[in-house]
Amino acid sequence: MEIDINKHWGDNVKRLGFTLVVLLALTPDIVAQAENQAIHTRGRIWEELWNDGMIGNAGAWDYLTSSPLGMFPGFQGFSHPVGGEQNAINTFSNANFHNFRTGLWIVARDLLTPGLPPTFNPTPTNFDFYASGAQGPIRGVLSTRQAIVREENFSESEEGFNPLLPEESIFATWQTNLGITVTRRSYVWSYPRYRDIIIYDYVLENTGDMVSILADQLVPNKEAFIQTLEGVYVAIHSGLSVSTKSQINFHNELSAVQAGAFGWQPPYHDFYYLSNDGTLAFSYNVNGGAAPPPFDPFPVKDGEAWKVPFGDELQSPAGFGVLALYADPTGSTPRTSAKPDVLRIDVHKGGQLNGRDIDLEFFKTTEGTPQEYYEFVTSPDLQPQLGNTGNRFNFYTLSYGPYRLAPGQKVRIVYAEIAGVMDYAAVVAGDPDGLFPDATIDAVVQNAAAARQAVQWGIGANVDGIDIAADAPEPPPSPQTDAVNASVGTEKAAIAVTWDDVAERTSFVDGSGGVFYDGLNDLDGYRIYRSDDFQYTSDTEPPVFRGAYWELVEDIPKASFGDYFDSELGRYRYADENVHFGRRFGYYVSAYVSDPGTWTSANGTVVSNLPELESGEQNRSQPANAVAGPVSSFDIYAVPNPFVFGDASRSFGMSDPFRIEFRNLPERANLRIYTIAGDLVRTIEHGPDERGNVSGTAVWDQRTDSGLIVAPGLFIYHVDSRTEGLDETFVGKVMIIR
Repeated sequence: MEIDINKHWGDNVKRLGFTLVVLLALTPDIVAQAENQAIHTRGRIWEELWNDGMIGNAGAWDYLTSSPLGMFPGFQGFSHPVGGEQNAINTFSNANFHNFRTGLWIVARDLLTPGLPPTFNPTPTNFDFYASGAQGPIRGVLSTRQAIVREENFSESEEGFNPLLPEESIFATWQTNLGITVTRRSYVWSYPRYRDIIIYDYVLENTGDMVSILADQLVPNKEAFIQTLEGVYVAIHSGLSVSTKSQINFHNELSAVQAGAFGWQPPYHDFYYLSNDGTLAFSYNVNGGAAPPPFDPFPVKDGEAWKVPFGDELQSPAGFGVLALYADPTGSTPRTSAKPDVLRIDVHKGGQLNGRDIDLEFFKTTEGTPQEYYEFVTSPDLQPQLGNTGNRFNFYTLSYGPYRLAPGQKVRIVYAEIAGVMDYAAVVAGDPDGLFPDATIDAVVQNAAAARQAVQWGIGANVDGIDIAADAPEPPPSPQTDAVNASVGTEKAAIAVTWDDVAERTSFVDGSGGVFYDGLNDLDGYRIYRSDDFQYTSDTEPPVFRGAYWELVEDIPKASFGDYFDSELGRYRYADENVHFGRRFGYYVSAYVSDPGTWTSANGTVVSNLPELESGEQNRSQPANAVAGPVSSFDIYAVPNPFVFGDASRSFGMSDPFRIEFRNLPERANLRIYTIAGDLVRTIEHGPDERGNVSGTAVWDQRTDSGLIVAPGLFIYHVDSRTEGLDETFVGKVMIIR
């Protein structure tokens, strides 16, 4: 019998279309947060920024927060174990890498600094420094600072979009104890080539606004501190690890978690890569996290327990590091490269400074003086005596100077946090072809090339009063995508994918002021992507949709648009019948332009050889199940039966490790599950979901009504119909084997 899928799911999609219209109408085009911190989530690096200069979160080191901390790729529902290192024992983490507090350091010599309050008399000082980030407490900023602001600039918003600005930016400004005022603007994009980059643009100005470190306030006698600053160095100091996930997931002892999860003590699991031109440095894991390396002495969790939630997936497959992009010259001679004047690649513990042991957890040596900060920032060191052996937790310090800053003079530094990863389908499969680490290294290097281009195309431009540092060619807007179950009975599994036509209704200009993209004429097609990549979060929560890898389902050229557009719904629709009952899938639809033509960047650079531009997965659907539709035969059965934990043929796999389905249910029914002794463990009310979609399938996650996982064994289930015209009951058995 031929079943008309399109006809069946039409009503469900129409309900959904109305919901989306309402949600879009309520979404503001620009969102600003007036706080001390803001978080980048538009790209795949989810990062936390503060208005005192710190990037990352001090609490992560001690498991005090589950906030984004350089995690890659970003997805809703990830978690860190919270509440002390011991909470990481016998649990798991999803963070592919960790930013152990990046910060801006500024050092100067032979200057006047404030004396004791309340007079703050100018005091000649040999060395002084401002420092934020990995050294511990922030030094040299006001206790109350100007609010940090996060701004959205999304092309699908259709109103107020400026293609010369990034999709997401965070702005902060703060004064320091050196009389230097810092402004930092960061840039993020969501689409291919640029989504694994955060570009940071720093401008440091000698304003004379001097913060007293004794009173955490601006000194009132500013005029006394108007001075030319000598021997100024500006440094980006970052502690970056990609071992986080593998360390926590592999080890079964507290000491093992301390030893590298967030950098407590050796051994660690990272190598570093340094480009020939000295501008790109990043960490990558010793083996991608397939297993602990030979030099790791700590015992692993029994029975390779990490394979239960993650399978063969590599635990730390990404590379993560820093990229130098631009720095003002120290004198009259222009720079020919963004290479730092001073580069350090230190190990967390074990390095030295001028013959003294150094601990970078809080940046301290036996001396602990401002002069040591100056010596550290001005002393190159790749620690050749320690080697690049994989037993490292790397700190990267990119330093520029010496600068001579007269009153009112500025210095500009631009760098990027940059990530990359080999093909994620291979990551999930456990890298069967041995692509790691070369493929990951290649991915980071390619992303670095894109970041360099973005700076070449942007720096020197002023957009809406903003001196921007980077620009990238914008693809068509990302369609709002959704998916609903479209299955019919138990005969055909299908999921309906719908998306809007925003890519056809949008046009925008480039740096020339002329139209670069006109959706009506320039859009070449849509591509439908599907993912069944669900990620473990905890033993008490269902897996969440990560969507790190995607499969192309359909490529719809412009000539075929009419075959997919539903004029009544006002949306495009596609029925994906290459799915299976019980499985969850997420979707996104991209819009693409095959030949973008000539593009003029924000700073007037004319580019004629752009590759294809395609929107990303930012507006992807919520996951949808293909579940059997309601029936009236009451021929009910459980699947899988028996359920065998970890057996792919007798379970729904890693994405739903405890899922059991009761199929051939009527539209509405009550389901009660009992032990063989007759104890009621779970009651499920089966009916239309929150969207009004009906099905013939109820799902049990093997939990009791109080949320506890049931013990394995034989269970009795009892079904009472609540569907009008169908007054039936049914009793069956299901076996759980673990």
